[in-house]
Amino acid sequence: MMKTGFSSRVCPEWDLETMVRNASAMGFSGVELFGLRGEFDLPRVPALAEQTESVRRLLEENNVELACLSAPIAMDSCSESEVLQQEATLEEYAELALELRCPNVRIGAGRVQPLDNRNAALSRIGGLLERLVPIAMKSGITMLVENEGDFRASGDAWFLIDAVGHPAVQCCWNQCRALTVHERATRSIPRLSSRIGMVHMADASFDGRGALVGYRPLGEGDAEVGRQIELLKGLMYNRYLIFEQPMAGGRAAPDPKAVLEPAAKFLRECIEQEPTVLSAYKGDKRAPRMASPTPASATG
Repeated sequence: MMKTGFSSRVCPEWDLETMVRNASAMGFSGVELFGLRGEFDLPRVPALAEQTESVRRLLEENNVELACLSAPIAMDSCSESEVLQQEATLEEYAELALELRCPNVRIGAGRVQPLDNRNAALSRIGGLLERLVPIAMKSGITMLVENEGDFRASGDAWFLIDAVGHPAVQCCWNQCRALTVHERATRSIPRLSSRIGMVHMADASFDGRGALVGYRPLGEGDAEVGRQIELLKGLMYNRYLIFEQPMAGGRAAPDPKAVLEPAAKFLRECIEQEPTVLSAYKGDKRAPRMASPTPASATG
């Protein structure tokens, strides 16, 4: 069965203990760390890097998993020195994930660089991602490449994951980003299929050009969240749905609980709902095409 969690982007002011205890109380199975109270270089956060045993104990006591660490990495550079720097950053995140028993590290797909073209960029990024596989294997993590930047469509994600061709590299799928290029879940999810290692779940309203107007409660926007989950059920998907709705800190920001509690309820109801049986046939395809002849004795 699918598991649910939420990203620290929903609760930027919470410390780790508050996040974990609230996740447990609301019925979430895990949390993803995008940052922690304004600190985004996670291997440098003392509450994580210097207190790994305490973090593991906190998670175990509350029956909550650390589902993913979000790393500020995109393997899209044409500069070898920048690529080496990104590799070093991933190695730090992978080592921290190993210490915290976290199975996933998320990275970005990236952008097309100046004087480059889209196809060449995709091929180059695929090759650079392949260089990261030994780092992932050493720490036993899965690298999750999220569709973002200039590569938001499922075709882009499919190409990158397929180019690497290794189970240590999978896709973190974000349907809201795909909608900005006018791609619905009914195309995205079946295409990516088993390449999906995690789903970032959010809902939003979009204008006619595909621009995101604003985030909405799950089920009230254009992202067809219920349909996404139904499609994932058809793939026997049993990994994380991570609720991710970016919220700025400050007085104007809503209480994270007011956002998370209905999100947890909505996701749980969608997961528990019986799947719709889909068929290309009208009626029973096994029904006889012709009526059986009536025995003579029956007519009297």
